[in-house]
Amino acid sequence: MIDHLRAALISRTDPEIRRYRARTAPTEIKVLYILLGAWLLVGIAFSQLIAIKMNFGLAVNLISILVLGLIAGFMYWLVKRGDIAFAGNLMASTLIVLTGIGILISPESLYIMSAGFPLAIMAVGAIVGSASVYPFAGLSFVVLTLCWFRTQSMVVDQGGSLDYVSGAIFLSTQAIAYLGLAAMLHTLSRRILKSINQLHSQTDQLTELALTDPLTSLANRRHLIDQLESEFTRARRYRRPLSLIYIDMDGFKSINDRFGHLFGDEILRGAALAMRAVLRSADLLARIGGDEFSVLLPETDVEGGRGVANKLRKALSAYSQRLDPVIPPLSFSAGVGQLRREDKSIDDLLARADEAQYRAKEAGKGQIRTQLEIDQLPLFEPRTPNTAK
Repeated sequence: MIDHLRAALISRTDPEIRRYRARTAPTEIKVLYILLGAWLLVGIAFSQLIAIKMNFGLAVNLISILVLGLIAGFMYWLVKRGDIAFAGNLMASTLIVLTGIGILISPESLYIMSAGFPLAIMAVGAIVGSASVYPFAGLSFVVLTLCWFRTQSMVVDQGGSLDYVSGAIFLSTQAIAYLGLAAMLHTLSRRILKSINQLHSQTDQLTELALTDPLTSLANRRHLIDQLESEFTRARRYRRPLSLIYIDMDGFKSINDRFGHLFGDEILRGAALAMRAVLRSADLLARIGGDEFSVLLPETDVEGGRGVANKLRKALSAYSQRLDPVIPPLSFSAGVGQLRREDKSIDDLLARADEAQYRAKEAGKGQIRTQLEIDQLPLFEPRTPNTAK
Protein backbone atom coordinates (compact mmCIF):
# COMPACT_ATOMS: atom_id res chain seq x y z
CA MET A 1 0.00 0.00 0.00
CA ILE A 2 2.81 2.39 0.88
CA ASP A 3 4.51 1.70 -2.46
CA HIS A 4 1.30 2.49 -4.41
CA LEU A 5 0.74 5.71 -2.49
CA ARG A 6 4.37 6.71 -2.92
CA ALA A 7 4.19 6.13 -6.67
CA ALA A 8 1.13 8.36 -6.88
CA LEU A 9 2.76 11.23 -4.99
CA ILE A 10 6.31 11.11 -6.26
CA SER A 11 7.51 12.17 -9.69
CA ARG A 12 10.73 10.86 -11.16
CA THR A 13 13.76 12.71 -9.89
CA ASP A 14 17.37 12.77 -10.97
CA PRO A 15 19.36 10.23 -8.88
CA GLU A 16 21.86 12.88 -7.81
CA ILE A 17 19.04 15.12 -6.59
CA ARG A 18 17.62 12.20 -4.61
CA ARG A 19 21.02 11.64 -3.00
CA TYR A 20 21.29 15.35 -2.20
CA ARG A 21 17.84 15.40 -0.61
CA ALA A 22 18.62 12.20 1.29
CA ARG A 23 21.61 13.97 2.87
CA THR A 24 19.72 17.16 3.72
CA ALA A 25 16.29 15.75 4.62
CA PRO A 26 17.14 14.73 8.24
CA THR A 27 18.40 18.23 9.05
CA GLU A 28 15.43 19.87 7.34
CA ILE A 29 13.02 17.65 9.26
CA LYS A 30 14.68 18.59 12.56
CA VAL A 31 14.43 22.31 11.76
CA LEU A 32 10.79 21.96 10.78
CA TYR A 33 9.95 20.14 13.98
CA ILE A 34 11.67 22.83 16.04
CA LEU A 35 9.39 25.36 14.32
CA LEU A 36 6.41 23.10 14.91
CA GLY A 37 7.31 22.79 18.58
CA ALA A 38 7.52 26.58 18.93
CA TRP A 39 4.18 26.95 17.10
CA LEU A 40 2.46 24.42 19.37
CA LEU A 41 3.90 26.01 22.51
CA VAL A 42 2.48 29.35 21.43
CA GLY A 43 -0.85 27.63 20.76
CA ILE A 44 -0.86 26.07 24.23
CA ALA A 45 0.01 29.37 25.88
CA PHE A 46 -2.73 31.10 23.87
CA SER A 47 -5.31 28.49 24.81
CA GLN A 48 -4.41 28.83 28.50
CA LEU A 49 -4.61 32.62 28.45
CA ILE A 50 -8.15 32.56 27.06
CA ALA A 51 -9.19 29.25 28.59
CA ILE A 52 -12.62 30.60 29.50
CA LYS A 53 -13.49 31.15 25.85
CA MET A 54 -11.92 27.94 24.50
CA ASN A 55 -12.96 24.46 25.51
CA PHE A 56 -10.63 22.25 23.46
CA GLY A 57 -7.52 24.31 22.70
CA LEU A 58 -5.12 22.50 25.05
CA ALA A 59 -6.44 19.05 24.13
CA VAL A 60 -6.11 19.79 20.43
CA ASN A 61 -2.53 20.94 20.83
CA LEU A 62 -1.56 17.95 22.92
CA ILE A 63 -3.13 15.56 20.42
CA SER A 64 -1.32 17.42 17.63
CA ILE A 65 2.00 16.99 19.43
CA LEU A 66 1.35 13.25 19.84
CA VAL A 67 0.34 12.77 16.19
CA LEU A 68 3.25 14.83 14.87
CA GLY A 69 5.64 12.84 17.06
CA LEU A 70 4.38 9.59 15.57
CA ILE A 71 4.58 11.05 12.05
CA ALA A 72 8.14 12.22 12.78
CA GLY A 73 9.24 8.70 13.62
CA PHE A 74 7.55 7.35 10.51
CA MET A 75 9.18 10.05 8.38
CA TYR A 76 12.66 9.20 9.64
CA TRP A 77 11.99 5.59 8.73
CA LEU A 78 10.93 6.69 5.24
CA VAL A 79 14.06 8.84 4.87
CA LYS A 80 16.33 5.94 5.82
CA ARG A 81 14.46 3.82 3.31
CA GLY A 82 15.06 6.43 0.63
CA ASP A 83 11.44 7.64 0.28
CA ILE A 84 12.36 11.31 0.70
CA ALA A 85 9.59 12.76 -1.44
CA PHE A 86 6.95 10.56 0.15
CA ALA A 87 8.12 11.68 3.60
CA GLY A 88 7.85 15.36 2.63
CA ASN A 89 4.41 14.94 1.09
CA LEU A 90 3.22 13.02 4.14
CA MET A 91 4.48 15.68 6.54
CA ALA A 92 2.85 18.52 4.59
CA SER A 93 -0.45 16.65 4.27
CA THR A 94 -0.46 15.84 7.99
CA LEU A 95 0.17 19.47 8.91
CA ILE A 96 -2.66 20.71 6.70
CA VAL A 97 -5.10 18.12 8.07
CA LEU A 98 -4.19 18.71 11.73
CA THR A 99 -4.30 22.49 11.28
CA GLY A 100 -7.72 22.30 9.67
CA ILE A 101 -9.07 19.96 12.36
CA GLY A 102 -7.67 22.17 15.10
CA ILE A 103 -9.36 25.27 13.68
CA LEU A 104 -12.67 23.48 13.18
CA ILE A 105 -12.65 22.26 16.77
CA SER A 106 -11.52 25.61 18.18
CA PRO A 107 -12.48 28.34 15.70
CA GLU A 108 -11.19 30.99 18.11
CA SER A 109 -7.65 29.78 17.39
CA LEU A 110 -7.90 30.53 13.66
CA TYR A 111 -5.17 33.15 13.59
CA ILE A 112 -2.79 31.12 15.75
CA MET A 113 -3.45 27.72 14.18
CA SER A 114 -3.30 29.04 10.60
CA ALA A 115 0.49 29.26 10.99
CA GLY A 116 0.46 25.51 10.33
CA PHE A 117 -0.30 26.10 6.65
CA PRO A 118 2.96 27.96 5.83
CA LEU A 119 4.83 25.27 7.77
CA ALA A 120 3.23 22.64 5.53
CA ILE A 121 4.34 24.52 2.42
CA MET A 122 7.85 24.88 3.87
CA ALA A 123 7.96 21.15 4.61
CA VAL A 124 7.16 20.04 1.08
CA GLY A 125 9.33 22.77 -0.42
CA ALA A 126 12.39 21.95 1.67
CA ILE A 127 12.15 18.17 1.50
CA VAL A 128 10.54 17.49 -1.89
CA GLY A 129 11.15 20.71 -3.81
CA SER A 130 10.27 21.32 -7.48
CA ALA A 131 6.71 22.40 -8.37
CA SER A 132 5.16 20.20 -5.68
CA VAL A 133 4.81 23.27 -3.44
CA TYR A 134 2.02 24.81 -5.51
CA PRO A 135 -0.64 22.09 -4.98
CA PHE A 136 -0.02 22.24 -1.22
CA ALA A 137 -0.16 26.03 -1.24
CA GLY A 138 -3.51 25.84 -3.03
CA LEU A 139 -4.80 23.13 -0.68
CA SER A 140 -3.72 25.19 2.34
CA PHE A 141 -5.65 28.22 1.08
CA VAL A 142 -8.78 26.16 0.39
CA VAL A 143 -8.72 24.64 3.90
CA LEU A 144 -8.05 28.06 5.44
CA THR A 145 -11.00 29.58 3.55
CA LEU A 146 -13.33 26.79 4.73
CA CYS A 147 -12.10 27.26 8.29
CA TRP A 148 -12.70 31.01 8.09
CA PHE A 149 -16.31 30.48 7.00
CA ARG A 150 -16.71 27.99 9.86
CA THR A 151 -15.42 30.64 12.26
CA GLN A 152 -17.77 33.28 10.87
CA SER A 153 -20.77 30.95 11.12
CA MET A 154 -19.96 30.50 14.82
CA VAL A 155 -19.90 34.28 15.21
CA VAL A 156 -23.32 34.52 13.55
CA ASP A 157 -24.68 31.81 15.84
CA GLN A 158 -23.57 33.93 18.80
CA GLY A 159 -25.49 36.92 17.46
CA GLY A 160 -22.74 38.61 15.49
CA SER A 161 -22.53 39.40 11.79
CA LEU A 162 -20.25 38.36 8.95
CA ASP A 163 -17.29 40.69 8.49
CA TYR A 164 -16.65 40.27 4.79
CA VAL A 165 -14.17 43.13 4.55
CA SER A 166 -11.75 41.87 7.19
CA GLY A 167 -12.23 38.32 5.90
CA ALA A 168 -11.39 39.33 2.35
CA ILE A 169 -8.30 41.20 3.54
CA PHE A 170 -7.17 38.29 5.71
CA LEU A 171 -7.71 35.64 3.03
CA SER A 172 -6.12 37.79 0.31
CA THR A 173 -3.00 38.40 2.34
CA GLN A 174 -2.78 34.71 3.19
CA ALA A 175 -3.19 33.73 -0.47
CA ILE A 176 -0.40 36.13 -1.46
CA ALA A 177 1.82 34.82 1.35
CA TYR A 178 1.23 31.16 0.44
CA LEU A 179 1.82 31.75 -3.26
CA GLY A 180 4.90 33.86 -2.58
CA LEU A 181 6.34 31.24 -0.24
CA ALA A 182 5.68 28.50 -2.80
CA ALA A 183 7.29 30.54 -5.59
CA MET A 184 10.33 31.30 -3.44
CA LEU A 185 10.83 27.64 -2.51
CA HIS A 186 10.29 26.53 -6.12
CA THR A 187 12.86 29.06 -7.34
CA LEU A 188 15.33 27.94 -4.70
CA SER A 189 14.80 24.29 -5.71
CA ARG A 190 15.38 25.13 -9.39
CA ARG A 191 18.57 27.02 -8.57
CA ILE A 192 19.86 24.11 -6.52
CA LEU A 193 19.07 21.75 -9.39
CA LYS A 194 20.80 24.08 -11.86
CA SER A 195 23.88 24.29 -9.62
CA ILE A 196 24.05 20.51 -9.30
CA ASN A 197 23.73 20.10 -13.09
CA GLN A 198 26.51 22.65 -13.62
CA LEU A 199 28.72 20.80 -11.15
CA HIS A 200 27.97 17.55 -13.00
CA SER A 201 28.90 19.15 -16.30
CA GLN A 202 32.13 20.58 -14.91
CA THR A 203 32.99 17.26 -13.29
CA ASP A 204 32.38 15.41 -16.57
CA GLN A 205 34.55 17.90 -18.43
CA LEU A 206 37.36 17.60 -15.90
CA THR A 207 37.10 13.80 -15.97
CA GLU A 208 37.25 13.80 -19.75
CA LEU A 209 40.27 16.10 -19.71
CA ALA A 210 41.97 13.88 -17.14
CA LEU A 211 41.35 10.65 -19.08
CA THR A 212 41.57 11.82 -22.71
CA ASP A 213 44.56 12.54 -24.91
CA PRO A 214 44.02 16.14 -26.12
CA LEU A 215 45.62 15.56 -29.54
CA THR A 216 43.85 12.41 -30.75
CA SER A 217 40.82 12.33 -28.38
CA LEU A 218 41.79 8.75 -27.52
CA ALA A 219 42.16 7.47 -24.00
CA ASN A 220 45.40 8.56 -22.36
CA ARG A 221 47.83 6.45 -20.35
CA ARG A 222 46.01 7.10 -17.07
CA HIS A 223 42.71 5.87 -18.52
CA LEU A 224 44.43 2.82 -19.99
CA ILE A 225 45.97 1.89 -16.64
CA ASP A 226 42.64 2.34 -14.82
CA GLN A 227 40.83 0.12 -17.32
CA LEU A 228 43.63 -2.42 -17.34
CA GLU A 229 43.45 -2.70 -13.54
CA SER A 230 39.73 -3.36 -13.75
CA GLU A 231 39.96 -5.87 -16.60
CA PHE A 232 42.96 -7.58 -14.97
CA THR A 233 40.94 -8.19 -11.79
CA ARG A 234 37.92 -9.41 -13.74
CA ALA A 235 39.97 -11.73 -15.97
CA ARG A 236 41.74 -13.33 -13.00
CA ARG A 237 38.50 -13.80 -11.07
CA TYR A 238 36.60 -15.45 -13.92
CA ARG A 239 39.61 -17.01 -15.66
CA ARG A 240 39.01 -15.11 -18.89
CA PRO A 241 41.65 -14.20 -21.49
CA LEU A 242 42.98 -10.65 -21.61
CA SER A 243 45.51 -9.25 -24.08
CA LEU A 244 47.41 -6.01 -24.52
CA ILE A 245 49.06 -4.58 -27.64
CA TYR A 246 51.91 -2.07 -27.59
CA ILE A 247 52.31 -0.09 -30.81
CA ASP A 248 55.21 2.16 -31.87
CA MET A 249 55.01 4.05 -35.17
CA ASP A 250 58.02 3.30 -37.40
CA GLY A 251 60.18 6.28 -38.34
CA PHE A 252 57.63 8.86 -37.34
CA LYS A 253 60.35 11.23 -36.17
CA SER A 254 61.42 11.70 -39.78
CA ILE A 255 57.91 12.99 -40.67
CA ASN A 256 58.08 15.53 -37.85
CA ASP A 257 61.57 16.60 -38.90
CA ARG A 258 60.64 16.91 -42.57
CA PHE A 259 57.13 18.38 -42.45
CA GLY A 260 56.95 19.90 -38.97
CA HIS A 261 55.23 18.90 -35.76
CA LEU A 262 51.88 20.45 -36.68
CA PHE A 263 51.69 18.27 -39.77
CA GLY A 264 52.88 15.31 -37.74
CA ASP A 265 50.07 15.92 -35.26
CA GLU A 266 47.53 15.80 -38.10
CA ILE A 267 48.98 12.48 -39.25
CA LEU A 268 48.69 11.09 -35.71
CA ARG A 269 45.06 12.18 -35.47
CA GLY A 270 44.23 10.52 -38.78
CA ALA A 271 46.08 7.34 -37.80
CA ALA A 272 44.22 7.21 -34.49
CA LEU A 273 40.84 7.51 -36.23
CA ALA A 274 41.77 4.85 -38.78
CA MET A 275 42.84 2.34 -36.15
CA ARG A 276 39.95 2.97 -33.79
CA ALA A 277 37.48 2.36 -36.63
CA VAL A 278 38.42 -1.35 -36.87
CA LEU A 279 38.18 -2.11 -33.14
CA ARG A 280 35.27 -3.45 -31.11
CA SER A 281 33.41 -1.16 -28.75
CA ALA A 282 34.81 -3.17 -25.83
CA ASP A 283 38.41 -2.58 -26.96
CA LEU A 284 40.31 0.45 -25.70
CA LEU A 285 42.78 2.26 -27.95
CA ALA A 286 44.98 4.69 -26.04
CA ARG A 287 47.80 7.06 -26.93
CA ILE A 288 50.41 6.56 -24.26
CA GLY A 289 52.94 9.10 -25.47
CA GLY A 290 54.45 10.58 -28.61
CA ASP A 291 53.86 8.16 -31.45
CA GLU A 292 53.14 5.21 -29.13
CA PHE A 293 49.74 3.59 -28.74
CA SER A 294 48.28 0.68 -26.79
CA VAL A 295 45.19 -1.47 -27.23
CA LEU A 296 43.43 -3.25 -24.36
CA LEU A 297 41.59 -6.36 -25.58
CA PRO A 298 39.19 -8.00 -23.08
CA GLU A 299 38.09 -11.57 -23.83
CA THR A 300 40.94 -11.95 -26.32
CA ASP A 301 43.84 -14.41 -26.24
CA VAL A 302 47.30 -13.77 -27.63
CA GLU A 303 46.50 -15.15 -31.09
CA GLY A 304 43.40 -13.01 -31.21
CA GLY A 305 45.59 -10.08 -30.22
CA ARG A 306 47.91 -10.84 -33.14
CA GLY A 307 44.88 -10.82 -35.44
CA VAL A 308 43.79 -7.42 -34.09
CA ALA A 309 47.31 -6.07 -34.59
CA ASN A 310 47.16 -7.19 -38.24
CA LYS A 311 43.80 -5.43 -38.67
CA LEU A 312 45.28 -2.27 -37.22
CA ARG A 313 48.28 -2.53 -39.53
CA LYS A 314 45.99 -2.85 -42.56
CA ALA A 315 43.88 0.10 -41.41
CA LEU A 316 47.00 2.23 -40.97
CA SER A 317 48.26 1.19 -44.40
CA ALA A 318 44.91 2.09 -46.01
CA TYR A 319 45.04 5.50 -44.36
CA SER A 320 48.64 6.00 -45.47
CA GLN A 321 47.70 5.35 -49.10
CA ARG A 322 45.28 8.25 -49.01
CA LEU A 323 48.02 10.69 -48.05
CA ASP A 324 50.29 12.64 -50.36
CA PRO A 325 52.84 10.35 -52.10
CA VAL A 326 55.69 12.47 -50.71
CA ILE A 327 54.83 11.21 -47.22
CA PRO A 328 56.63 7.95 -46.37
CA PRO A 329 54.31 4.92 -45.95
CA LEU A 330 53.07 4.60 -42.38
CA SER A 331 53.72 1.43 -40.41
CA PHE A 332 54.21 0.32 -36.85
CA SER A 333 55.94 -2.30 -34.74
CA ALA A 334 53.66 -4.08 -32.30
CA GLY A 335 54.05 -6.40 -29.34
CA VAL A 336 51.21 -8.55 -27.97
CA GLY A 337 51.00 -9.84 -24.41
CA GLN A 338 48.40 -11.98 -22.67
CA LEU A 339 47.52 -12.50 -19.03
CA ARG A 340 49.28 -15.46 -17.39
CA ARG A 341 48.36 -17.46 -14.32
CA GLU A 342 51.57 -16.32 -12.63
CA ASP A 343 50.83 -12.61 -13.06
CA LYS A 344 50.55 -10.78 -9.76
CA SER A 345 49.81 -7.32 -11.17
CA ILE A 346 49.33 -5.47 -14.42
CA ASP A 347 53.06 -4.68 -14.43
CA ASP A 348 53.79 -8.27 -15.46
CA LEU A 349 51.51 -8.02 -18.50
CA LEU A 350 52.81 -4.55 -19.39
CA ALA A 351 56.40 -5.76 -19.24
CA ARG A 352 55.75 -8.68 -21.60
CA ALA A 353 53.88 -6.53 -24.12
CA ASP A 354 56.74 -4.02 -24.01
CA GLU A 355 59.33 -6.76 -24.47
CA ALA A 356 57.40 -8.20 -27.42
CA GLN A 357 57.26 -4.76 -29.00
CA TYR A 358 61.02 -4.36 -28.51
CA ARG A 359 61.58 -7.67 -30.31
CA ALA A 360 59.32 -6.50 -33.14
CA LYS A 361 61.33 -3.29 -33.59
CA GLU A 362 64.54 -5.28 -33.66
CA ALA A 363 63.08 -7.42 -36.48
CA GLY A 364 62.42 -4.36 -38.69
CA LYS A 365 59.56 -2.10 -39.69
CA GLY A 366 55.96 -3.31 -39.73
CA GLN A 367 56.64 -6.38 -37.57
CA ILE A 368 54.38 -7.98 -34.96
CA ARG A 369 55.66 -10.16 -32.14
CA THR A 370 53.88 -11.88 -29.26
CA GLN A 371 54.99 -13.11 -25.88
CA LEU A 372 54.81 -16.67 -27.22
CA GLU A 373 57.98 -15.84 -29.10
CA ILE A 374 59.65 -14.77 -25.86
CA ASP A 375 58.73 -17.56 -23.47
CA GLN A 376 56.52 -20.63 -23.29
CA LEU A 377 54.99 -20.17 -19.85
CA PRO A 378 51.29 -21.18 -19.59
CA LEU A 379 48.72 -18.54 -20.44
CA PHE A 380 45.51 -17.81 -18.57
CA GLU A 381 43.14 -20.14 -20.41
CA PRO A 382 39.39 -19.42 -20.37
CA ARG A 383 37.23 -21.57 -18.11
CA THR A 384 35.09 -24.03 -20.05
CA PRO A 385 31.40 -24.50 -19.18
CA ASN A 386 31.81 -28.05 -17.86
CA THR A 387 34.45 -26.94 -15.31
CA ALA A 388 32.62 -23.84 -14.13
CA LYS A 389 31.32 -23.98 -10.58
